[in-house]
Amino acid sequence: MRNGQVRNIVHAITQWGPEAIGSTRAAGLMRMGLGAIALIRFGKELAPYAINGLIGLSLTVLFFSFAFTTILGIRARLSVAGLGAMIMLFYAFGLNGIGLVTWAHHHVYLLGMACLLLSLSDCGKSFSVDRLRAMATEDRARPPAEFGSLLGQRLIALQLSALYFWTAVDKSDWAFVSGQRLEQTMTWVHSGRALEFVLHWPALLALASIIVLVVEYWLAVAILMARWRQAAILVGLTMHISFYLLLPVNTYSITVIVLYLALLDPAAVHRFIDCMLGYPEVAR
Repeated sequence: MRNGQVRNIVHAITQWGPEAIGSTRAAGLMRMGLGAIALIRFGKELAPYAINGLIGLSLTVLFFSFAFTTILGIRARLSVAGLGAMIMLFYAFGLNGIGLVTWAHHHVYLLGMACLLLSLSDCGKSFSVDRLRAMATEDRARPPAEFGSLLGQRLIALQLSALYFWTAVDKSDWAFVSGQRLEQTMTWVHSGRALEFVLHWPALLALASIIVLVVEYWLAVAILMARWRQAAILVGLTMHISFYLLLPVNTYSITVIVLYLALLDPAAVHRFIDCMLGYPEVAR
């Protein structure tokens, strides 16, 4: 490969990632969404009435402080990074038998890593107390632009791609393709309930399993390709909404749905919100 081609590839990568800039509204929405998900996921387990000892109380204070400042956008990048670090700490505790076993689940890792990656974007320039402070302190005729680095969003897109690929690899065995793993899960979840009749159609469960496997392999590539991204978002959202409604994977499903904001064109998100507010302006 010639030096010129290498430079072009490096330039394209830096333009796509480290040097990518655009509207920060999608990042601001993700910041609030991830903070809310963290509160819902860990709030009951870390509330003062559920904690014993000084160390547990210290973790409670740190977690709730980072969660609320993340949602409000107070020192937003530091707050979301702190929240991500706390969630990854809980994940490590779960792996080592400290705290609750459920802390070691993959959805906890996904949520914590997403927070850490989002901190690499200017997620505090929109929908935040940070923005209100900037508007109050800066002597400008117009409010400060909601414009900044998109590196975190780009990395979250890669995170989603890796997630789909490796979950598909994990499902690439006869137990899943034949529908046995799905049947086991559906039996546990739906026995004695309204959808129990599905258990009598093993061929349907096998077909659903194959569709999920193919879709996840496709999504691993499609969400990164501009020509396929719109279709991939529609297919992915449909799949995760189905997961949310049919299986006990609430945190995982809603986290991925929020992270889909990283796949959208930031300028399009900006324009859509302007239209919703009655101010149709093109994102700068």
